[in-house]
Amino acid sequence: MYEPVPEVDIPGLTRVGGTTEEASVSWAQAHSKHAAGLAPGTSLDGWATGAALTTADQGWTSFMSRLKDELHSFAAGLTQSAKDYQAADEAAAQRTGGAYGGPR
Repeated sequence: MYEPVPEVDIPGLTRVGGTTEEASVSWAQAHSKHAAGLAPGTSLDGWATGAALTTADQGWTSFMSRLKDELHSFAAGLTQSAKDYQAADEAAAQRTGGAYGGPR
């Protein structure tokens, strides 16, 4: 019995990788632009809430940085996967005598 072979949309995978990379850059820019406004400032020095807000701000900044890095890494992986699939298609075409029709 014949099992259909799933196809990979290489241009689509490349687009998603690029869009994800753009999102990671936008995310980092948005956080950088507003990060200074998130800190509690010095008016709460000596207050328990001031210390708690400082800790929360540090945690939030750390989370935002990790999320940006994860988005960037995910985007790079998607883009590399598209390149690897393309290279595998081209190599397979070479082994079959050049039946490869080129990128879609």
